[in-house]
Amino acid sequence: MVVDTVACRPGHPMLLAELSSARWVVGLPGNPYAALVAARTLLGPLVAGLSGRRLGSLVPMPVHGQVKPTPGHTRLVPVAWAEDGCRIIGGHRTAFLRGAARGDALAAIGPEWADGAPAPVMLPGA
Repeated sequence: MVVDTVACRPGHPMLLAELSSARWVVGLPGNPYAALVAARTLLGPLVAGLSGRRLGSLVPMPVHGQVKPTPGHTRLVPVAWAEDGCRIIGGHRTAFLRGAARGDALAAIGPEWADGAPAPVMLPGA
């Protein structure tokens, strides 16, 4: 077992296990948006590492909007580019993909984040 839990929403539970030197198991959550987030944050880095590619950087950017905080967890939310940074897009509950389809990137919103404060943003394709 490499990863058996993560402190993020959505995306919990997710799993990463190595069966042998070249075989891996990735367990994704059942809800569509949660599975997309888990694939982006767990499966993507695994594939990059196995293929010898470097991971993209997380770029701190001002993020504007409202998000329900989850104590002790990071929330991964879709954002759209704006002149003053990024804006959180609605429609990103775990069972819905509307926000992700309309978004430009994902922002990692920590429990202490406040509207307009910088947050790490995962750039597309990175």
